[in-house]
Amino acid sequence: MSLALARAETAKLRSLASTWWFLGATVAVSLVFSALGRLMADEGARPGIAEAMTGPAFGQILITVLAARAATQEFATGTIWASYLAVPSWRRLLCAKAAVLAALACVAGAVLALGGLAVAALTQGAGADLVPDTAVELRQLAAVPAAYAVCALFGVAAGVLLRSGGLTVTVLLVWILAAESLVGALLSWLLKAEAAAWLPFTALADFLGQPGTVRFPAGPYAAGLYAAALACAALAAAVAVQGRRER
Repeated sequence: MSLALARAETAKLRSLASTWWFLGATVAVSLVFSALGRLMADEGARPGIAEAMTGPAFGQILITVLAARAATQEFATGTIWASYLAVPSWRRLLCAKAAVLAALACVAGAVLALGGLAVAALTQGAGADLVPDTAVELRQLAAVPAAYAVCALFGVAAGVLLRSGGLTVTVLLVWILAAESLVGALLSWLLKAEAAAWLPFTALADFLGQPGTVRFPAGPYAAGLYAAALACAALAAAVAVQGRRER
């Protein structure tokens, strides 16, 4: 990916009103849920970093939608074709878009992880344990930017595959909020074994260390790598499908 191509994709992203709306909504949702994180703690337990990171965990849904909209709006407005005339390679063009969105998501994740801690410290008082002093707590903080980047890759892949903004957003929200849990339960029933952990956003939840999530068999770091591999595979499939469409 060339620097000029990355700059062009950044300029297009900045020009979209939806970028700023979704970033603002993500900040608002994330900070509100971080402030309410103490409600997620077990009765009698001190709220900690896992509860404070509940906000960024919800915010990743909007980051996924933001990335998807960034892709679908280019098809809707026709700017994707001008970009393709300048760079006649779907692989280079779409990978550059995915890289820029993943970088933006990563920065947003880092900011919201720190913002979540700050808001939790203000709202949860002296009873909260918000100082990361174990490897698990450090991972819960560091995982947020990485998880946001993975979500951005999923969003771009879905946007390129479906190309319709309304359809893409609907499919993503239904999958993340409801269908993945139903599919996991159905697979577990059919296979007589826990299968939900192998679904992408469930694996990301384990990587983030969210309370109550299904644990990935090989551990949270493997869950993060697995989700990232699925996101890269989805993006590669989207690039291949787009290339076949325009032959």
